[in-house]
Amino acid sequence: MAAVFRQEEAGPLCPECAGLNFAYRCPACGAMGRLLHGQCPRCRALQELDETFAGPDGQRSSQLAPLAEVLEQYEQPYSLVLYLRRPGGQLIRAMASGDLECSHEALDAQTASVHHLRGLLVLAEVLEPREEQLAQFKRDIKVCLDEVTDPHDKTVLARYARWHLMPLAHHHLERSGLNRFQREHLRRKLQTAHVLLTHIRRRGTTLDSVTQTLVDRWLIANKSRQNQARSFLLWAATCHLIPQNVAIATAIRTVDRSIMSDADRILTALRLETDESEHITDRVAGCLVLQYGLRTDRLVNLTIDQFLVHPEEPGVLGLQLGRDPLWLRPRLSALLQRLINERRPLAAPLRTRETPYLFPGLRPDQPMTSATLQRRLTRLGIPSTSKARNGAWLAMVGAVHWKMLADLLGLADGTAHNWHKLNGGDRASYVASRLKASQAPKGPE
Repeated sequence: MAAVFRQEEAGPLCPECAGLNFAYRCPACGAMGRLLHGQCPRCRALQELDETFAGPDGQRSSQLAPLAEVLEQYEQPYSLVLYLRRPGGQLIRAMASGDLECSHEALDAQTASVHHLRGLLVLAEVLEPREEQLAQFKRDIKVCLDEVTDPHDKTVLARYARWHLMPLAHHHLERSGLNRFQREHLRRKLQTAHVLLTHIRRRGTTLDSVTQTLVDRWLIANKSRQNQARSFLLWAATCHLIPQNVAIATAIRTVDRSIMSDADRILTALRLETDESEHITDRVAGCLVLQYGLRTDRLVNLTIDQFLVHPEEPGVLGLQLGRDPLWLRPRLSALLQRLINERRPLAAPLRTRETPYLFPGLRPDQPMTSATLQRRLTRLGIPSTSKARNGAWLAMVGAVHWKMLADLLGLADGTAHNWHKLNGGDRASYVASRLKASQAPKGPE
């Protein structure tokens, strides 16, 4: 029976009676199916690719040829066509035509779709790899210094950035990599120093003659900047730029000790272990947070080298987080093995590339961001990863000695011992306090 094209008074009208002919065969490859602008999706995507990478001579740009080969690996042709028509494809057209230089510096001046395109260019070896967060921090410094009008203040801020903030950035980079949150923290330190210097300048004084009263009054209106300003003043005092008697106290930070109840935590972990409708990545991450209290920033940096196979119990996997291996429950071990076998980068053209990370990001050489993983866990019914971690730690320190827990999870001894005391495990101090209270003083103390 022919399909109905239009309803009329005499009855339904088929496409042939209406004088319309629909084609379902691609004129380029002869494939049958839905056509996109007169071609099958695959042929249309290849044509869009040729048009996007066409240079001034009408041929594919030889410089960007490796990038074109990477994009040809898109599993879904519709996704490739859509990407080439968006800002990322427009930047590629500008590079192929010569209007935009193919370099990191040229991409830094752009705003839309730069991060993803830069990653593809590095992966295709068109651009040299670089530490992106460190490069972004250098741009933050330049932007901040361009806003300073006073030459003396600009010199002080430049010295502060070069001799104090940049070494901190390199220290983070050498330890575990400079992430976006650490870069933003350093940028706020520099911006706070700028705000404080501007305030001092507007009060008709200079940095070498600033008083404690002026700093205290500034803190009243800028309480949230207290720790960042303290870092700058300590550095300035070390360099003998301010009087030695000017200081800012450390802001007292309250730690969130709210927990997820054991019932909700255990039931949610049990559901994630058995619910096949959820993505395997979210299930494994959620179980590790709920059962072992792992932080999401540590989870996303886990690699295959940190996973162990139990030598005596088949099917049991472990994590090398600290000094001693942490062996997982059999059901969670099975989920972990599935994730190891099925993990793929998030970017469509890179799904076939190998990645060392358990939770890969858009590119094979980078993990998923901690914020992305936290959002995905929230959709699973975990109200807060911090509450889930607090509940797990509080339960574990009640069953395992705090020192053993620190060695298994790679925690600092002080952190594990603090949770041990919060759980009421430090009974010796309680007994000592009762004994001291029961002894009446015999003379002046």
